[in-house]
Amino acid sequence: MLRLLVPLAGVTSFFLLSLVTVRTLKPRQPRLFFLTYALLLLGLAAGIYVQFWPLQTLDDAVGLVSCLLLQMLMCLTMWNAFYSLLWGFSGGLMHDLYTDEGLRHVDRLVGSYQRDAGLDRILSRRLPNLESGGYLEVRDGTMRLQWKGRLIAFGTLVAFKTFSLGMGGGIK
Repeated sequence: MLRLLVPLAGVTSFFLLSLVTVRTLKPRQPRLFFLTYALLLLGLAAGIYVQFWPLQTLDDAVGLVSCLLLQMLMCLTMWNAFYSLLWGFSGGLMHDLYTDEGLRHVDRLVGSYQRDAGLDRILSRRLPNLESGGYLEVRDGTMRLQWKGRLIAFGTLVAFKTFSLGMGGGIK
């Protein structure tokens, strides 16, 4: 039972470091910080684990690997939460509704997403990032997935099929 404290301490540290980084430094690419923190904390957790429970048996090694996998999974889940909640569409929508009472009427909210350039507010922020990241190419008003975009699309399809989520994520 005490062995579970190692990944829990690692995840708590990851959360606090990430929160402080995002709040104070406001980095343009926080994923680099998240990745660095996750890897450093995995190394630290392995060192602490081995100090308290030396690897003398197969059970000790399995315990170490289990703790590190658990910590990595929780860190990746937290990393995803930062992006989904803080920078995702739903988080932005909740922020808009909270800060602008005028948008709490359905017609005004829908109208706020329309832009003169033909793209709505959702796509106008995402398309340039996807294009600069090499996920898609926009040429003559037509979008075409690049290899990275195809890989993400295939992985998403596999995840939906594997977990029987359906194309809407399974939430009704």
